[in-house]
Amino acid sequence: MVEKIHTTNSIEQKYNETEKTYLPRRDHILDRFRDHTVKTIQQPYLSHPSEDYSLRLRHTTSQKGTRIDATLKSRGEVVEAGLSRDEFTAPIAINRYTYYNDNLPAVHKQRSSPLESIDIDFYTDGYTHVESEDPVAWRRFLDEFNLSDADFEDVTGEVFTDNEWRAHQQYRREHGGREALSPQREFESEIALEAILHYAKSRVRVSRGRLPVVRLYGRSGSGKSHQLDLLRDGLREHSVESEVISTDDYNIGIAEITRQSADVPPTNFDHEDVYDLSTAHDDAMKLLAGKPVRDRRYNFTTSEPVFYGERAAPKDGSVLFVEGLWARHSTFDFADLTFEVPTPLATSIGRRITRDLVARPVFANPADNLGYYLEHAEPAYRGA
Repeated sequence: MVEKIHTTNSIEQKYNETEKTYLPRRDHILDRFRDHTVKTIQQPYLSHPSEDYSLRLRHTTSQKGTRIDATLKSRGEVVEAGLSRDEFTAPIAINRYTYYNDNLPAVHKQRSSPLESIDIDFYTDGYTHVESEDPVAWRRFLDEFNLSDADFEDVTGEVFTDNEWRAHQQYRREHGGREALSPQREFESEIALEAILHYAKSRVRVSRGRLPVVRLYGRSGSGKSHQLDLLRDGLREHSVESEVISTDDYNIGIAEITRQSADVPPTNFDHEDVYDLSTAHDDAMKLLAGKPVRDRRYNFTTSEPVFYGERAAPKDGSVLFVEGLWARHSTFDFADLTFEVPTPLATSIGRRITRDLVARPVFANPADNLGYYLEHAEPAYRGA
């Protein structure tokens, strides 16, 4: 059952799914429902089981037609009522489904829904289970079809009932044990800090400029800002100061974007043309040359750049960071060191949705956020 609930914590709106999963104790006990399967489902996964979040695509065919959507789920926890997880779903276009669905791990199944909140899934590998989103519906299901609790085993939360786990298991089985997606790995900030200090403290000029330049990039929601703070704090502990050029601050603003698109309201805010990367490059060069630049910040409330006067050049012995989604652009290839925060897609989206719910709850819409990320942000990051 997916419902919108209000909480008293900092996240005012939360979408939650709580369900139980049951395994039939006897073969063929559910066969009578096979003739009433109304949906054919193909469900590829864009996430790895090691991640904090699960991200699936779903292509559903029924008598009503075809539906394609994406769903992001937290790992959740098993409570008395079942497996409780945050869940966000958004429709996606067929071209995006095709774009992402390139040899992904997937499950294929037929679904019968004899009652509201009761789904019986028949997988192509022969596995079958029942999902119940409501204990009242479960009792009704047992009563109406002359079944009992003794006919089923409650396997809620067991790993083999998880569709993502099953998809990856099947993929490995079909590909000689190879993984479809890399397990999640954390950014190694201590190793990065050691490398940066080598440049900052070296008596031999190893940098090509006056100061060492460190480029840090990653997906939206990957944790770039957090990792940047850790690196800057680490440098400060070694008496090394740092300055930051954030490509996010070079967003040209919604008014200028609209003007350039002949007054058509923009829909893609992650495209390269949204950012004045040439000015960001020029400002970095000026700071490296010891010259001041115009101090600018991007205001996320007004969606416009704001200017605060002059920004002094960093002192000798400092480090200059170039940070942001578009820090990976070739215009910043002059950097001495480049690091990517390798947070995978599903976890990045989950963190971004959570961040927006906390920071901008009035404007945050998880479904829109998920849909936008898959339609625009991720293709931009991949260079599509």
